[in-house]
Amino acid sequence: DVMARFAKLRGAEVHFVTGMDEHGEKIAKTAEGRKTSPQELVDEIAGEFQGLWEKLDIRHDHFARTTSEVHKKLVYEMWQRCQDKGDIYKKAYSGHYCVGCEAYLDKDEMDENNVCKIHRKEAEFRTEENYFFRLSKYWEQVKAHVEANNDFILPKGRRNEILYFLQDDNKRDFSISRVSTNWGIPVPGDDSQVIYVWFDALLGYMSSLLQPGDPPTLEMALKRGWPADVHVIGKDILRFHALYWPAMLMAVGLPLPKHVMSHGFLTKDGLKMGKSLGNVVEPIPLVEKFGPDAVRFFFSSCLFFGEDGDFSTE
Repeated sequence: DVMARFAKLRGAEVHFVTGMDEHGEKIAKTAEGRKTSPQELVDEIAGEFQGLWEKLDIRHDHFARTTSEVHKKLVYEMWQRCQDKGDIYKKAYSGHYCVGCEAYLDKDEMDENNVCKIHRKEAEFRTEENYFFRLSKYWEQVKAHVEANNDFILPKGRRNEILYFLQDDNKRDFSISRVSTNWGIPVPGDDSQVIYVWFDALLGYMSSLLQPGDPPTLEMALKRGWPADVHVIGKDILRFHALYWPAMLMAVGLPLPKHVMSHGFLTKDGLKMGKSLGNVVEPIPLVEKFGPDAVRFFFSSCLFFGEDGDFSTE
């Protein structure tokens, strides 16, 4: 919101997007635990987020909902175009899966006993037959783009992380479907699987550009302002934005976002804040006690960009 306001003050045309990715096993399990449907759950959460943004005086131009029909049509188009290029295939796969991350984890992402370093829960070993995207086909192309554009990934330390990961011995494809849940967009021609939440969610940046009455196509998103000037994302989802997303866009001949800015975690007692860890500092009482400007100033100005910042009411 601060960046959007600054750009507007400079006379730029701004389309500020925030919102939610709403599919995946994590949502389905949470809804089951609350004895409600996944759709009812995400509707409730969307209302809570939008109410909070209002209290914080955050003036977004669009709140993304990946359960919208317009969004689903863009996801289907992306899938079909990748399939037409021969970039989607099916194979069996085994690995340690973290439901909180909605991802299969590498060894460096787990502690002893296969515990996720972020969510502090043991990753479940799974074997599934999924659809895969040929990430390896675009590996060198993504690497060349990162190397040629020093400010594509910010800050520099995050860029170095991606370049380290892009070493040849890491080259791989990535799974873009799941059989473990039915809460998602069905795979075209195979209702036994749903499209992986990240292949789905990343398209939210483009579906959010469409205006009422626009044809729901990737071409229309180009006319409405794609590519994005900047994605502002958490460091735990950097790989999805700085490797998977560029490769998907390259596969269908679409331009890449100009910058991916990765912020650190807001921590409490040195741990990432999250409901799954039970260490959340609720924002509404903060706003009620200190007012929106004080809260906005603290989070915008009192933490170093790219680094973790430990929160204290002191």
